[in-house]
Amino acid sequence: MRYVAYKIYPEEFLNNEVVDNALILEGKKLRRVRILGRVDNVNVGGIISFYVDGVNVRYFEEKPIYVEEGDIVDIIGRPKTYNGEKYLMAEIVKRRNEKWITLRDLEIKKTRKYLLKAEDTVDSLEEEIFNEIASQDLESVKNKILEIIKERGEITYEDLVEELNISEEELENCLSDLINSGDIFEPRPHIYKVL
Repeated sequence: MRYVAYKIYPEEFLNNEVVDNALILEGKKLRRVRILGRVDNVNVGGIISFYVDGVNVRYFEEKPIYVEEGDIVDIIGRPKTYNGEKYLMAEIVKRRNEKWITLRDLEIKKTRKYLLKAEDTVDSLEEEIFNEIASQDLESVKNKILEIIKERGEITYEDLVEELNISEEELENCLSDLINSGDIFEPRPHIYKVL
């Protein structure tokens, strides 16, 4: 079973317990989380390890990643503990730019109401910024999907999920838009081709 990767602030990982390979946040067990932050203390050896805004991240996958001090990265991973130390076992590591920090903050504020205090609401300017960034990113993802399908001739849904490092919900929205616009079609379930 593949668990949803909940977007959290790095400090939420730092300030909460990991029990039975789940981060306990607001009384809920989160088996996969997604954090965004700046890289420091990169250690490349048998296991690649580094910190993202204080969160210890370890990468065990065979597919190489390239992170440097100061990079902004978006990490999807599983909370773990080893010898009493908690860390995030990274599944996906994706470089981002500065605008993603603002976007992630707005995403979390919009989707997790318990973080908002009565006086701390998302104002209309923040809403506009959020919508503009989100729509730009959606278009670039759709363009990337088209490039990949053109390059390969056809591709499966699972391969797209792996290739793009985005949530399944985001992928489904993009695929639906591309099918509705007539750019791609689905000759068989979960197989996509360019028209």
